[in-house]
Amino acid sequence: MTGPLAGIQVVELGQMIAVPAATYLLASYGASVIKVEDIAAGDGLRYFGSAKNGMSGWFATTNGGKRAIALDLKSAAGRDVLWRLIERADVFVEGFRAGVIDRLGFGYEAVRERVPGLVYCSSSGFGASGPYADQPVFDPLIQSLAGWAGIQQHNGIPTLVRGMVADKVGAYTNAQAIMAALVQRSRTGAGAHVQVNMLEASLAFNWPDVMMDCTLLDEDADHRPNILGAYRLYRCSDGWVGIAPGVDRHWQSMCEALDRQDAYADQRFTTSAGRGANLPTWFELIGTMVAAFSVDEVVTRLRRAEVPVAPVLMPNEVHADPHVRATGMLQEVEHPLAGRIRMPRPAGAFLGAAPTLSPAPQQGEHTVEILRELGFDATGIDRLLADAAVKSAASA
Repeated sequence: MTGPLAGIQVVELGQMIAVPAATYLLASYGASVIKVEDIAAGDGLRYFGSAKNGMSGWFATTNGGKRAIALDLKSAAGRDVLWRLIERADVFVEGFRAGVIDRLGFGYEAVRERVPGLVYCSSSGFGASGPYADQPVFDPLIQSLAGWAGIQQHNGIPTLVRGMVADKVGAYTNAQAIMAALVQRSRTGAGAHVQVNMLEASLAFNWPDVMMDCTLLDEDADHRPNILGAYRLYRCSDGWVGIAPGVDRHWQSMCEALDRQDAYADQRFTTSAGRGANLPTWFELIGTMVAAFSVDEVVTRLRRAEVPVAPVLMPNEVHADPHVRATGMLQEVEHPLAGRIRMPRPAGAFLGAAPTLSPAPQQGEHTVEILRELGFDATGIDRLLADAAVKSAASA
């Protein structure tokens, strides 16, 4: 494996999105990642959504570039294997509610005593303290608490983003903080306890725009309607477009491109300040301006005029967009279980190099291989398998 994190050893003990997507990012930058799952169902993400031969699309695109081992952490032998993995690692990432990892015997203090130079990342929903710390959590709860749903009202009804946005913001924050801790360790030699929770990650992510009305607290602050609450898409004769004439020249060019000089002559909308003060009315006007045109005609005219515009694509249309195709961002690869799959390459490239990651693994696919690397001989491995302290895909 090549990349800026080549040589970094990561052990992942988490499931769903926030932890696995974080370690996927580390793998995409060259880290060697071992995914630890229990010997029962394993990561629940394996079973969500579209799947083939037990490999879901979600799991396939969040766990590439990893090797997998399955352990029974309730057994002494299973815990011993995890200790051996951690002692060889640079990074350990766990994704449990407060107190759970301590009860397993792998809390931060216990691990630091044995591996003081380790970067230890605790990823949770609500953090280690506070009234919600021991509560179970999934993405819609964080969307509800952190402003995601409240800002996206439709006819006064809050709505959810149709994606795991809170989980993924947590994942990116995990990866960012881990890499910062690795930089610190390279300078000082000291390990670190990185603590990230989904609620705080989403609050930080949302604060500049979603929460802009909650920032200025003095009574004389000039509070204006949040433009996000008025954002909308526009119906054409055969589909929908997104249009964002953000500055004065965009608005003038749009009016000219659509032969609506009368709209530009309306003094309410001539300047950014005027449009900002009349957002709902302005957006309604844009809707009437494009309603009679086809999507292609609106996009062609406005792109020619250098007005920000894009067609609204359904998920199954995105891969065919000419820009997406030209960049090579989406790739079709052959997965040994799931067959032909389409997935994005890692978004961050270094000097134009696009890393090639191994396919997402089966549960316990590399158990025997990893045990050998840890020093177990054939007899020891057979004993662990017979005692169900570990599970191998080959023996399942």
